[in-house]
Amino acid sequence: MHKLKRIGQILRILSKHGFEEVISRSNIDRIIPDSVLLWNTHTKRIFEEDFNQRIRLAIEELGPTFIKLGQLLSNRADIIPEELRQELVKLQDDVPAETMDLREKLTSSLGIDVDAHFANLEAVPMAAASIAQVYRATLNDGSEVILKIKRTGINRLVRADLDFITDLVKLLRTKYEIVQKINLYEIVQSFANSLLNELSFTNELNNIERFRRNFRGNSALYIPKVYRAYANDEIICMEYIDGMKINDLHGLAKNGFSPKDILQNCLDLYLEQVLQHGFFHADPHPGNVMVNSKGQIVFIDFGSMGFMIPHDRDIIEAMVINFLMNDAKDLIRNIKKLAIVHDIEDERQLERSAYEIFQMIEENALDDIDISIMLHKLNNILQSNSILLPDFVYLLLRGVSILEGTGRQLNAELNVPESIKPFAKKIAQQKMSADYIKKQLLEKAKFMKEVLTEVPEDLLTLLEKAKSDKLTLNHKIQEFDRMQLVFHRIGNKFLLSILAMTFGVGASILAHGRVGYLLWGMPILSWLGFTMSFILSGILLIYLIRSK
Repeated sequence: MHKLKRIGQILRILSKHGFEEVISRSNIDRIIPDSVLLWNTHTKRIFEEDFNQRIRLAIEELGPTFIKLGQLLSNRADIIPEELRQELVKLQDDVPAETMDLREKLTSSLGIDVDAHFANLEAVPMAAASIAQVYRATLNDGSEVILKIKRTGINRLVRADLDFITDLVKLLRTKYEIVQKINLYEIVQSFANSLLNELSFTNELNNIERFRRNFRGNSALYIPKVYRAYANDEIICMEYIDGMKINDLHGLAKNGFSPKDILQNCLDLYLEQVLQHGFFHADPHPGNVMVNSKGQIVFIDFGSMGFMIPHDRDIIEAMVINFLMNDAKDLIRNIKKLAIVHDIEDERQLERSAYEIFQMIEENALDDIDISIMLHKLNNILQSNSILLPDFVYLLLRGVSILEGTGRQLNAELNVPESIKPFAKKIAQQKMSADYIKKQLLEKAKFMKEVLTEVPEDLLTLLEKAKSDKLTLNHKIQEFDRMQLVFHRIGNKFLLSILAMTFGVGASILAHGRVGYLLWGMPILSWLGFTMSFILSGILLIYLIRSK
């Protein structure tokens, strides 16, 4: 019932905005005076706001799931028109705070006597977002903490929205080829998995602990302490960080920190997350990256994280080295290894496009690079070659894009290749070390052993099945649903043409025989036959025109 109710709300909002769009595009404003059309703020909005802005407003009204999907799509210039993408960038998930009895929530969720554990609870949240609200508190031992508490009913709401979006995209995929071409279903599936992970506070707690293990002993980074005794899937209790946002130039100067050094530390830490750990922060905007009083970088909000398997991490490492060496050919080979799907028709053109990006980045400081143009070039390359990359790549591109914006504020003269060369050199040295080579040789030897052991056995099994006539070949027709739809439409047209011809021929025979009652010298049945033939022929003609 909840899902049905939510679907009804979604359809009502979409219908409202869709109906208003029909009115705004009807050109009725040309014949009706402005004094009538713009008589109140609602009708004024219909005729003065453009289509892309109205899409954004509809998404904001639909709630957190759709807002986060819009934010995801705002980073996909390869599938979203630029004007709409720029409007989606404005989407904010800041929402009014929910009135919540904090003491009752802690008591019911954690099963504790609040006074026995907390010396102070601030009733007003210090921040409120679409999924959770954040409160400051003090433990009885004097520790300053924050409580991140999930909004009431958010799990049920998000799951109902995801079901609706998934079913809608499945339907669109069967109707429109472009939806399948841009891999929208795969994008939505990736989004759903990411949002469900973000919705799980248990998952976020595990992310924090894993992040802490990865950076154990690294003094350049500080990870807030987690209080597991006051945490579950609804609540996270962690250390309060008294620091400043990484882009707070005034705060950095006041504490004697160099913005250039802070930026370089942040870039080094992010590269380490990506290239060494394969586990990185997917949303490193200034609100989630802070600097404490010791000058340490502090990442917060670990709900959205990117993850790579070791094989993918090795490919990304190789691509970074290709980028620094301006080796377009090897870069293309690694892109093929990484891609889920690719259809590269002209590798020479792809190579030239890669060199254009190399040259653009290497010869310019960060302030001179228009990141939107560079990402647009990259997205054009992916789209023109039908390259679909794994989910983590798009999360990584988003993270890099966010860090680029922060970098402009801290050090506009930063040269990206020069800033990452020391870290890349360190990676290259590790790959040339005796331990790494030994590890690689052992892995290759293990693989060869498995091949030499298993392949002969598989061949023998295959031959035995062939001899006993038990070998079966299974065929899978690609895009079978679409082909089925095409054949269905062809069958409908064929049936209409047969019926139209049958009614026409039958009416002609009856007219020649002059059977039954006559109307204007021709049998009534003939009139009916010709009418049906005419109607069916008209429907067939409409079908043919629409199919062009």
